[in-house]
Amino acid sequence: MKRLIILFALFVGFAQALDCPADSSYHTDNRTLLPDGTPNPNYGQMIATGLCACIGFEVTLSGSSDDSTVTLIFKMVDNEAIRGIQLDVYHDAGSDLVYGDEGVVYKGEKLENVFDEYGDPVTSSNAMQLLSNEINDHVKVMAYSTNRTQTAGDGVEGTLFQITYKAPNGHEGLPATITFWLDGVRLPGTSMAPDLLDVSCSYPDVNNAVTFNTSEMGIGDDPLPTAFSLAQNYPNPFNPTTRISFDLPEQALTKLVVYNILGQQVSVLTNRHMSAGHHVFDWNGQDASGNSVASGVYFYELRAGDFVAKKKMLLLR
Repeated sequence: MKRLIILFALFVGFAQALDCPADSSYHTDNRTLLPDGTPNPNYGQMIATGLCACIGFEVTLSGSSDDSTVTLIFKMVDNEAIRGIQLDVYHDAGSDLVYGDEGVVYKGEKLENVFDEYGDPVTSSNAMQLLSNEINDHVKVMAYSTNRTQTAGDGVEGTLFQITYKAPNGHEGLPATITFWLDGVRLPGTSMAPDLLDVSCSYPDVNNAVTFNTSEMGIGDDPLPTAFSLAQNYPNPFNPTTRISFDLPEQALTKLVVYNILGQQVSVLTNRHMSAGHHVFDWNGQDASGNSVASGVYFYELRAGDFVAKKKMLLLR
């Protein structure tokens, strides 16, 4: 069976970093009472609620001719720790793109790598619960913790979660354009604890919806990979950017990491569930904070399911 693969980043080329400075977020104060039980003098007023958190997403279309899917990969920058999420996901593709019983949602590293209120890592896989439900014309997604678990709040962009829809009529049955947007976004921050106030600052809402053109994307007919593999980066040596590609014969939780010669983690290029197929990532010679790294030998490691592979590359500035 041939495999139909389309990969599209909402930002032309490779997805750009979210612009989310550590500024104050402002929202209407809807608390009638303060934590001590006294009336809230700021009720109905616009107040600073904490440091901004921002959301964006990428889109991946993949699947075989009889099992086509569309996946939204949600990215987040959290300038302070947040203790959950609530948002509604909309699109304008109607019945050509459905969630229903076949839709799935997976946690990204932002919800997997969580901490307690003292900053210690929480290792339980269920520390942060992630739920989704289709309601009329949208999908509601919620993440919550019953034990005060929270995100790192490190101001670093990472994958929040990904949601996969089914395209019942295949990719050819999708409309020429599909627009996605969010509503009802709440990101409860922790800096105003014990109250958890919304610190969302930017996200693609109905007035800033993102549209991509499916007719302008080529549909390949490459066969599905039959084995996991990690290719040598190209170019190598390189300055400042190199490309890393790998094959997945099946869907898998996939992590691609760059390390320095001391074995220290430099950059996480991806850490999420990925569909089967051929995948490509660029590394721009920067660490997780956006700083250019020095010339030298680096390693990149792929972990996908039980598969692990590592290769060496050389950066020459």
